[in-house]
Amino acid sequence: MSATRVLYQFPISHYCEKARWLLDHKGLAYVERNLLPGPHRLFTRARAGVNTLPVLRDGKRLVGDSTRIAYYLDKYYPNNPLVPDDAEQRQQVIELEQQFDRYGVHVRRWLYGQLLGRPEVMQAMFGPYRLPGMVQRLLMPVTEKGVARLYRVSAEPVAHSFQRLQEGLALIEKRIQGNPSRYLVGQRLTLADITAASLYAPLFMPPGTPWDFLPEARRPAVLREQSAVLRAQSAGQWVMQRYAQDRQAGVVLADEAMVM
Repeated sequence: MSATRVLYQFPISHYCEKARWLLDHKGLAYVERNLLPGPHRLFTRARAGVNTLPVLRDGKRLVGDSTRIAYYLDKYYPNNPLVPDDAEQRQQVIELEQQFDRYGVHVRRWLYGQLLGRPEVMQAMFGPYRLPGMVQRLLMPVTEKGVARLYRVSAEPVAHSFQRLQEGLALIEKRIQGNPSRYLVGQRLTLADITAASLYAPLFMPPGTPWDFLPEARRPAVLREQSAVLRAQSAGQWVMQRYAQDRQAGVVLADEAMVM
């Protein structure tokens, strides 16, 4: 085990949750380091050549992007493989992972379209950083505007994203054939399942995840209604079941904030 394995992340990012799940699935201990949105690029560009998080540091190696992290882990830590050896299943997992990675963008945009502007969202985003109150109050409106601009959180793109995220749920339905107990490929958890479940988790807010910060009674009516409808479907039940049965907590050595 590397004594310097660090996951650089945003606490409520579902792509960072995907990376956490990958590490936990492999049984690898790691340290979480939270980078501030915006200034994080000073680190990610210089160290990993990417603009986004997560970034994994494993000893002297730095790997950016959750998909690249998955394949890195399978190469260097082959226990509990994420991608099957069987050629046909392997191809299915690779294709599904790519599809759900794209659907994750639409889950994020639609949810921000419903929640951006609520103080609880920025509190959940900045809470883990333990910033002084004045600094946090200054950063919140700037970050909120930045999120809206970066992710194109406006009426038309948000409406389009709801259609796209429904396509992803329909794909889950097709793969599991109405049975939430089934995996997307084969008889065990793979990279396809971890990607789909983690990237759709914010929509369903499973207990104990970073997205259950807002009690259901305080959620906007549209979000409550749509989440209830989608949760009643097999795909929604599948996401919740994957979290209940397969999302095992890993060994996090520390939870540190890095302000950049």
